[in-house]
Amino acid sequence: MVSILYYKKVNNTPLKFFPLILIYIFVNEFSAEYTYRYFGTNVPQYNVYNIIFFLFFYYVFWSYVKNAKHKQWIKIGAIIFILSCFVNVLFQSFVREPQLLTYVLGACLLIFCIILYYIEILTTSKILLINQDFLFWISVGLLLFYVGYIPIKLTRHFFVTQQDLFPTLRLVHYILIIIMNGFFIFGFLWTTRRSRV
Repeated sequence: MVSILYYKKVNNTPLKFFPLILIYIFVNEFSAEYTYRYFGTNVPQYNVYNIIFFLFFYYVFWSYVKNAKHKQWIKIGAIIFILSCFVNVLFQSFVREPQLLTYVLGACLLIFCIILYYIEILTTSKILLINQDFLFWISVGLLLFYVGYIPIKLTRHFFVTQQDLFPTLRLVHYILIIIMNGFFIFGFLWTTRRSRV
């Protein structure tokens, strides 16, 4: 709701589709329970979501960074990610299993994009207006979430029999989601409207 109310802050930037992504996430999470109830699985739904989510943010960070070498690295990373989507289906069913390679590689590449963005901020005058940069707040939320969630994802996959771990991991997962969305909301409320980069 916050992203819709403050849409004008991003409507002239590469983040103009960010509110749509947030709406898509909400609809996906809401419908996943019903998909599981009626079809016995919602795995394909989340596999498609991960592809869309990561590719969107690769585009965003590619649009924001100015360094030509960094742009090229992000483009190469996006191509590697797309290739991993095809490779992953060779050893994991896209319909029945979460695509672990695609997810972990996608998350690591997103962290890499964020680091490139931070490097550019630290080496330019953008550092002086960092608190007014909406992408900065989004990137902090994303960074904290994925640095914390990648180990949880791997633990859930490789230690399936350790059921006693799951309540704790689920709680940490929820806390990371709240933190990430908290930074998103703060970014919408705190920052000023920006022109297209």
